[in-house]
Amino acid sequence: MRAERLLRILLLLQSRGRLTVSELARRLEVSPRTVQRDLEAMSLAGVPVYPTRGRGGGWSLLPDFRTRLFGLTAAEAMSIFVGTTTQVLTDLGLGETDRAYDKLLTALPSGIRREAGFALQRVLIDRPGWDEEPTDDVGWLTVCRQALWEERLMIMKYGSGRSKITVGPLGLVAKGHAWYLVARRGAEPRTYRVSRILSAEVTAQSFDRPANFDLADYWAESVRRTRAQWPSYPVVFRVRDAALARFRGRPGARITPAAAEHPGWSRVEIDLENPGEARSVALALAGAAVVEEPAELRHQVRLAAEEVLQLHDQINVPDPGRT
Repeated sequence: MRAERLLRILLLLQSRGRLTVSELARRLEVSPRTVQRDLEAMSLAGVPVYPTRGRGGGWSLLPDFRTRLFGLTAAEAMSIFVGTTTQVLTDLGLGETDRAYDKLLTALPSGIRREAGFALQRVLIDRPGWDEEPTDDVGWLTVCRQALWEERLMIMKYGSGRSKITVGPLGLVAKGHAWYLVARRGAEPRTYRVSRILSAEVTAQSFDRPANFDLADYWAESVRRTRAQWPSYPVVFRVRDAALARFRGRPGARITPAAAEHPGWSRVEIDLENPGEARSVALALAGAAVVEEPAELRHQVRLAAEEVLQLHDQINVPDPGRT
């Protein structure tokens, strides 16, 4: 995916002007070190990117630098602007990413600029999934996309509802293996899982998209509300630094250095779903994690470990560790 990332860096610098490494890293969802390496590689390759030091500094392109690639298709442009994966574009019927990776894009021909702008405003890729669920059925995604692109009302039958409803599509969101349609029904936007759409058709009636609607903001707030409703079981672990990968990237995990008397360990605060999940996490990490809080969980882990030892002692198998 590095070629796509380099193209997106060029697009961002051309459209936004000067950007810091941290800003680029946040937009590209990679580490600042990765962005720094990419910028240095581009500079060595002859792309006129240069850094400005001090307050208000960052990386820029030379003002007169422009590259126009008139062979770029609308699907290729959207694959770069949305910054997504081949599977997501295949779902949308836009799976032409291979050629896009080979084209150095910094400006779009006017004929496809509108398509790319539509993708930016109407498609959001939220990469981490809710869990390891199977891929959803996306049978009605094409109809949703048509209504979204044409800004027309859509009539659909959804979930267990007996009657059809009329909605105004505002955006599509890919979350892990699932697609969600964000649409206005009445005055407020709502979220519909595409796999739960039983039937859908695009009407001839257009509607006005709210000028102040921001898909990313709406989705972020929706995710926050969803997570707030999940069962919560707060746990504090002391974890060996070598085993921290289990927790990095997990929503809400807070990792800080452990007390000075525990070198090589870190403190991990995390909200898990229930005591059973927390016990499984602690046992899976064996000697690489210690439960600090709550005390009841520490007691459960100790009992479970003792039960495991008793069961293994009952099996008449020679222990290679004993002489």
